[in-house]
Amino acid sequence: MHQVNHSGPPIRVTRRRRADSTRHRGRHLFRALRAELDVAGCFRAAPARAVGYGALILGVYSIAYATLLADPDIALRLCAVVALVFANVHAGILAHEAGHGALTRNRRIAVAVGQVFNTLLTALCYSHFEHIHRAHHPHCNERDRDPDMQSAFFSMYAESARQKHGLGGWISRHQAALIWILVWLQGFTLKIDSLQHLRRKPNTTRADHVLVTLHYLIWFIPPVLILGPTAALTNYLLMTLLIGPYLGVIFLVNHIGTRVIEPDEQLSHFEHEIAVTRNLGDSRLHDLLFGGLNHHIEHHLFPTMPTARLRRARRIVRAFCERHGVAY
Repeated sequence: MHQVNHSGPPIRVTRRRRADSTRHRGRHLFRALRAELDVAGCFRAAPARAVGYGALILGVYSIAYATLLADPDIALRLCAVVALVFANVHAGILAHEAGHGALTRNRRIAVAVGQVFNTLLTALCYSHFEHIHRAHHPHCNERDRDPDMQSAFFSMYAESARQKHGLGGWISRHQAALIWILVWLQGFTLKIDSLQHLRRKPNTTRADHVLVTLHYLIWFIPPVLILGPTAALTNYLLMTLLIGPYLGVIFLVNHIGTRVIEPDEQLSHFEHEIAVTRNLGDSRLHDLLFGGLNHHIEHHLFPTMPTARLRRARRIVRAFCERHGVAY
């Protein structure tokens, strides 16, 4: 008697159909959610908030820089450095918003904002940020395609840890503790990575070259002449050191420990972003400290949404997911 083997292709066909059905539902839910948010005004531009936010950053940065040049006592000096850390991180957040088109649809204005607030103020060159962030969003937590998942030392998924040897393997085995020590160096590594990007792509990063040079002139010509080289270098190194843990608190917890997307998985945008992001607190204090990126699920679902609208969108997205049985 001829036996039919039911363990081969038919099962794969069934799985493929189930996956297609899930993706279709995800696309339908995304369109429905977007329509609901549109009615609520969550995609309206927020120019007043953007201008006020930018003015706050520039004001804090300028006052703190001038305070350091005045060579104050140690307590006021530390306060000025902490204020500069806040201004640096939030300058990067504003540039990040501009890069997504959430401030303006005018590409030239968006790039100008990004260059001033990222490259000039922080030395985290805007062209480098765009280069890595453009790949992060559509491939967030994808094992082989998200640049934020690739590290010579830390491991964001099991296969990465198994492939590492030597120092990288040792760090991976102890990274639960080491990450909160080494994160203090993140400000330095970001600046070094930026400069390496400019060296690799000199023809497309001319504006970055000019502005990052101006950044270092601002930080090492007047301070050295007024305070001396030791004090000038100490102020800059301390500021850069403290940027690391602040960035770590904002960004590491948004994705680490969420779902890792395997190379053969095909998810709708809605399924993908809901699965790989998490939100932090939703108080006004959280908004101030995290620059609105505490509403990270909403940001990843709708990256062009102005940050000022994410708080309102968060309530709508959460209620929508509850109605449709989607884990949020």
